[in-house]
Amino acid sequence: AVVSTQSTGGESVTGSTATTSTIQSAKEKITKLKGKFQKKLDASQFRYINEKLYTCSAEEAAALFEKKPELFDVYHRGFTAQVQKWEVNPVDRIIELIRSRGDAVSVADFGCGDAKIAQSVTNPVYSFDLVQTNDHVIVANSNKVPLGNKSVDIAVFCLSLMGTDFKDFIREARRVLKSKGTLVIAEVSSRIPNVTEFVAGVEELGFKTLQKEEPNSFFTEMIFKKIKPKENKGLFESLELKPCTYKKR
Repeated sequence: AVVSTQSTGGESVTGSTATTSTIQSAKEKITKLKGKFQKKLDASQFRYINEKLYTCSAEEAAALFEKKPELFDVYHRGFTAQVQKWEVNPVDRIIELIRSRGDAVSVADFGCGDAKIAQSVTNPVYSFDLVQTNDHVIVANSNKVPLGNKSVDIAVFCLSLMGTDFKDFIREARRVLKSKGTLVIAEVSSRIPNVTEFVAGVEELGFKTLQKEEPNSFFTEMIFKKIKPKENKGLFESLELKPCTYKKR
C-alpha cells in the first residue's frame, strides 16, 4: 500500500495519520454516547427500583435483589448520583451526632447502603441492608436483625424507612435499643403527611421526642429517646409514609 504524503513548510502530514485521527475522534464520540446512554438507562432503572422499594414489603424487596443482584448496584449508583446534588446530606449530620456522643456508644444502622456511618466513625456500628456492598454490611432484613434485646445505644434510619412494613422496622429498632437509647430518623419531608402525627405515633410506641428539625425544605430529622410505651390509642399503627414517585417520562 502506498501512503500519500503532503509537504507544507517542511512539515509532512500523512494520510494514515489523518485517518487515525478521524478514527480516534469517532471512538471518543461513541464512548461519550455510550456514557450518556448508560446514565439515562441507570436513571430510568433507579426510578423504577426506587418506586418498587417504597411500595413493596421488605421480603418482596429481598426477593427482588436475590433474583437480580445487579439491580442493587444500579440502585446505589443512582442514589449516589442523587446525593451529589444535595446541599445537605442527612447521613453526615448523623455522623456528627454519633461523634458527639463519644466512640464508646454502639450503633445499629438500618438500611445502611454502603455503610458510610461505619466507615466514618470509630464506634462499634452494626450496618444492615439487603445486599452486602462491602465488608461493613451485614445482610439482614430491617424487621429482624441479628442483635439481642437492649444491645445498642443508637438506632439509625437515614432515608431507609422504605416499604409498606416500615413500622416493623421501627419496632425492631426499639427492641434492640437500650433503655433511654436514641432513635434517629431522617426522611424526605414530602413523605411525611403530617409530622406532628408521625411524631405522636412514634412516641406512643415508647419514645420521647428530643429534637425535630428541618435542615432544609427537603429533609426532616427526628431524634427520640426510648422510654416506656404509652397507652395504645392506635396512633402508631395508623402511621403513614408516602412513597417517592416520579413523573412518567
